[in-house]
Amino acid sequence: HELARDGIQCRLIDKAPHRAMESRAIAIHSRTMESFELMGLADDFLAVGQRIAGVNLFGGKDPIAHVDFGSLETRYPGVLGVPQDETERLLGQRVAKLGLTIERNTELVGLSQRGSGVSARLHKGGLIEEIDADWVMGCDGAHSAVREQLGIPFSGSTYPEHFVLADIKLEGEVDHNQAQVWLAADGPLAFFPLPEDRWRLIIINSPPDWKGQPSLAQCQQLLNERGLTRLRLADPRWTAVFRIHRRKAGQFRQGRVFLLGDAAHIHSPVGGQGMNMGIQDAFNLAWKLSLIVRNIGDQKLLDSYEAERKPVDEAVIRQTDRATRLVSLHGTVTRFIRDHMMSLLTRLPGFEERLGEGISGIAVNYRHSPIVEDHAGRAGGLAAGDRAPDAPVTAARGGTAQRLYELFAQHRHVLLLLGDPEANMAATPPRYPEEVFSKYQIVPAGISGGDYVDRDGVVARRYGSAPAIYLIRPDGYVGFRGDWDSATKRLPNYLAALFPSAGTAC
Repeated sequence: HELARDGIQCRLIDKAPHRAMESRAIAIHSRTMESFELMGLADDFLAVGQRIAGVNLFGGKDPIAHVDFGSLETRYPGVLGVPQDETERLLGQRVAKLGLTIERNTELVGLSQRGSGVSARLHKGGLIEEIDADWVMGCDGAHSAVREQLGIPFSGSTYPEHFVLADIKLEGEVDHNQAQVWLAADGPLAFFPLPEDRWRLIIINSPPDWKGQPSLAQCQQLLNERGLTRLRLADPRWTAVFRIHRRKAGQFRQGRVFLLGDAAHIHSPVGGQGMNMGIQDAFNLAWKLSLIVRNIGDQKLLDSYEAERKPVDEAVIRQTDRATRLVSLHGTVTRFIRDHMMSLLTRLPGFEERLGEGISGIAVNYRHSPIVEDHAGRAGGLAAGDRAPDAPVTAARGGTAQRLYELFAQHRHVLLLLGDPEANMAATPPRYPEEVFSKYQIVPAGISGGDYVDRDGVVARRYGSAPAIYLIRPDGYVGFRGDWDSATKRLPNYLAALFPSAGTAC
């Protein structure tokens, strides 16, 4: 999608004969929705999704805690429940509008690299096609043919428990705006709201001899065994039983080939992170690859993909592993201690917010990336590598209300100059073509000379009140932070290193 927006020719192949027909991955977290907004897709997903405002947690039949995601500082607090078939439909429609056709029933059967490109062999309809490409992005799942062709190891292990999933209706009094999780002695069980008054049922620790698609009666049996006899299941559209794994690729890049999503990492579905991680992998890489293909960016941009994403993905594998083990405890004493501690933790000030930030993805940062620089001269607050938060602003001319994310949704870098321009006349940012970045001056209320006014002080609260400059990347992260002196002393060198072929605008 992002490459096509820049007019870059791509081929999108898929071994499957059609898009997903089942709900499968359903959770779209806040950071992914913010990314969709930067792509121009957020409203499409809001129109079809079911908002999940929080989680009710039970120990057996008794309430343990409630976690509310409403305090997150984002336009998209909570989780959006969207069946995967809908997600694929929406994305497929958008790439079609950009002129891309998804080539179904097309399998990669060979891959080799040379210095200046990649040769691939495709199998479709009994025919073999040989093609040459400059770059290959392997987004082909846990059994990735791209990864196997490269010989990259996929190390890890398999969980002993069997998982049951079902897309189902639920008869009984349950709040459809909240996820419901029961930590039962026989194994945890959860319901997550979906559109059309449906639910995603997840049960851990089903009988190991169950195969294929469990029946409605079998799923109801597992509810009854966990003491939830007041709830009745109905109208199953899809059920499945499977084992889960935690694995990661030895490397995310080999030459001109990249691995993304499940091709690079898989983990427990607890927390609903899988699809979100794949989308963030792709959003991180796409703008960098676009700048390289258009002969604007330096190769170090591509080197940063693994440096930025691999630590994040490894952290998610660790966190989901711990969460899976925690909710799957069987001993009476250990479960009592767990339930008591969870009840206490959720009452601590700030715990809900920190938990929500972690699950939602808005706490992810790239502070240790080789392509971010921080020259602000002060510790704390928003730093280079952090997610750039949204905030309301008012146009200095005309008084139109806007948000920062509307300014960021240009698929290029955005330079924000924050503070009184009269007090910082010596700060002169370098001039670059608009294909590199746009520039906006944001001033406090009562100050003239800016492009936008921080009328309510939200920009100052989220970005800091001291005069500063921020270079926001196309993926919505801070690439460079500095004080006003940095505009003339540090920023030019940073830009020249990343965009050596762009030159300055005259």
